[in-house]
Amino acid sequence: MILENKTNGKKINCKDAVYPLSKIRGLMFRKEIIPILFDFFRDDIHPIHSFFVPAPFYAIYISSSGEVVDKFRVVPSEAHRQNSEPARYLLEIDEKRAAWFEKGDKVVVHARVENTK
Repeated sequence: MILENKTNGKKINCKDAVYPLSKIRGLMFRKEIIPILFDFFRDDIHPIHSFFVPAPFYAIYISSSGEVVDKFRVVPSEAHRQNSEPARYLLEIDEKRAAWFEKGDKVVVHARVENTK
């Protein structure tokens, strides 16, 4: 998936986490932090943990209307964190690229187009 920040023009390729197993794994057991975009299909409160995650990362929550509604830093081994406002999407991202997104930004999720040839 491609996440485009309409507020500042930045775009990022993300691994998608749509299916239950990909949502369960998230960043666990990875060697580095990669951008992962979770789609929960409805605005709600979505708690996370950071067990078995290799480094600190940012959790960026996005509503179904495309607004960044929450952003916070997560360190390894935190048992429970959650968004303060309902959101449909969660972007887990490294600290450097987290600076590309701020609360209130407008973003668009684009499906990745696969080459069928």
